[in-house]
Amino acid sequence: MEREIVQDIVIVGAGIAGVTTALGLLRLGIRSLVLESSDNLRVTGFSLSLWQNAWKALDAVGVGDKLRHNHRRLHGIVTTSLVTGKQIAAKPFKSTENQEGIEIRCVQRTKVLEVLVNELPKETIRAESKLVTFLRENILPTFMAGQYLKKAGYDCGKLNGY
Repeated sequence: MEREIVQDIVIVGAGIAGVTTALGLLRLGIRSLVLESSDNLRVTGFSLSLWQNAWKALDAVGVGDKLRHNHRRLHGIVTTSLVTGKQIAAKPFKSTENQEGIEIRCVQRTKVLEVLVNELPKETIRAESKLVTFLRENILPTFMAGQYLKKAGYDCGKLNGY
């Protein structure tokens, strides 16, 4: 049984990028629908390093400080040879005369996704919505559950991955 979904903005994939996009739109007063193919939100990998521009993006959607609270700032990076065990290079992240300090933090992926999802209305993310076709001519995505979108716009860089 097919069911029609009418939504102005649809985001395919409820990963960090998709959920951040939905939250950014919501902060502008634009509601969207995020479609996730799995039955729950998956996070692969344990952690990632977020650099200056990522923190600016998280601040722009209003969650930067919530994540900073639980993740320590890195003060620099050291490169060491696996062969000799000797330090090859070091780069401090502190402020200098010519450059403002760089904000870099290692964060837990699950925490990032959790904080972002908690800022969205519950109905924003729809699980078990695997995209199976996407017709450019009609711009009508169809999903495994038989649902289809009556109206949609698209900008998909990784559409075949879903």
